[in-house]
Amino acid sequence: MTKGSKKRLIERIKSLLIVLLSCSAVFLVLRTQASIAGSGERQEAYAAGESGPASTEDPGAMARPLRMAAAIQRGSEVVRYGVQYDQTGTDELYQQAYSLLVEALSSAGEPREISEEAWRQALSSAPGLYFDWQGEIPLAVLNGWLSVDNQILSGTVRRMVLTAVEGRVLLYSWDESAGQGWACPCDVISAGRLAEAVGALQENGAIFAFEGEDYLSLSPYTMVLLQPPVAAVYSVSNPVAGEDSLRALQEILGFPENSVSYTAAGELVLRSRNDTLHMAEDGQVSYEAAAEGSDRYRLAGTGVYEAVEGCRQLAQQTLGQSCGEASLYLMSAEEAGEGSWQVEFGYQLDGIQVRLDRDGWAARFLVEQGQITEFQLRFRSYADSGTTSVVLPERQAMAAMEAKGHGGEELLLVYLDSGEELVSASWAAARALDGGR
Repeated sequence: MTKGSKKRLIERIKSLLIVLLSCSAVFLVLRTQASIAGSGERQEAYAAGESGPASTEDPGAMARPLRMAAAIQRGSEVVRYGVQYDQTGTDELYQQAYSLLVEALSSAGEPREISEEAWRQALSSAPGLYFDWQGEIPLAVLNGWLSVDNQILSGTVRRMVLTAVEGRVLLYSWDESAGQGWACPCDVISAGRLAEAVGALQENGAIFAFEGEDYLSLSPYTMVLLQPPVAAVYSVSNPVAGEDSLRALQEILGFPENSVSYTAAGELVLRSRNDTLHMAEDGQVSYEAAAEGSDRYRLAGTGVYEAVEGCRQLAQQTLGQSCGEASLYLMSAEEAGEGSWQVEFGYQLDGIQVRLDRDGWAARFLVEQGQITEFQLRFRSYADSGTTSVVLPERQAMAAMEAKGHGGEELLLVYLDSGEELVSASWAAARALDGGR
C-alpha cells in the first residue's frame, strides 16, 4: 500500500469515528430527554414502593401485636405472664416469639375446626404463646408482612395461640363474632423449643375473663392483669397546619405544583387529570379518583395483600411520618366487592388504641381492581405531656360498663380523641366503640 493510500485510509477511519461519535451523542441526548419526561410523569403519580428510605417503615413492623401472653408450666401448675397497654413490654416478648410465629405460619398444616372449649383449653395450656393484634388482619396480609409463603390458611385473624397439646405444637385461632375457630399442626416446632421460649418469664397474674369468677360479666377473652395500667396523657396537634405543610403534603401525594387549585369552605381543593384532593385546615384530607378512571395510585397487584400493603405504604408516608409518638396499626380490611377492599388503619399510643371521633380510624382507603380510588386521612400528632391519667381498676370499670348496658362485652383501654388539645386513657366497651355510641 502506497503512502498516499494509507493516508486516505486513515482519513476515512477518522471520518467514520466522527460519524459514530455524533450518532452516539444524539442517542444520549434523546435518551436523557426521555428519562426526564418519564421522571416527570412518575412524580405526578404516586407509586407504591418508590418512596424515600425512611418513609414506609419495615412492613414487618405492622405485624407486631398490641397484646401478648405466655403460659408457663411451673411444676403441676400453669401460670401466665401477660402484657398489654405497654408496647415496649409487648415488643420485648414478641422478639422472643417472632421466629416461632413465622415458623408456625410457614409450616402450618391443614386446619381443622375446633370447639370453643378446645380454644379455651389452648389458651390455658402450657407452654403457650398468645397473640392479639386488636384488629382483623387477613392471613394473606400477615403472611406477606412476615415473608411467609404458605397458602393453606385463609380468612382473617385477630387472636392466635401457639401451644403444645400432648407433646405436639398446634396453632389455634378463634373468631368470637362468628363463634368458630380452627387449629393446625406445626410439626417443625418442638414442644421443648416452645417451653424454652417462655420458661424464663415470670408470672404476673394475668388471666382471661373466663378463668376468673369475678370477671364473668366481661367478654370471655378480655385479658385482665393484677395491677391497673398507668397511661400517659398526650398533647395533640395538627401537623399539617399552614400553607407550607399542605404544599409539602401535596407533593408527597403526587399532585404537581401546576394542579388547578382553589379554596372553598376552609379547605384547599386540588384537581389534576380530573383527580381531586381536598386538604382541610383541621388536618383532614380526602381523595377521589376521576370518574373516567385514573392510574395515580396504581398498586403492585389486585390481591388483598397488595391492597393492604399499598395502603399501608401511603398511610405510613403521610400519617406515619407526622404522628409524633403514635404509630399505625391495621384495624380492618374488608372485601367491598369482587376485587375491591375497604382498608382502615388506626393510631395507637403505647399499645393503646386511639379512637378518633365516631368512626375511630385514622385512615380509610377504598381499593378497586388494584388501584386506590378513594381515601380519607386524619392528621394528628401526639406528644407525651409528662403526666399520667388515673385509670380505674378493671372491676370498677366492669361495674360501670354493666350499668350502661354493656355487660358481656370486651373491656378496652382507649384514648378517645374528639379534637381536644389533651387526650387521656379511659375504659370503654368494645361494641360501644364499634357502634360509634
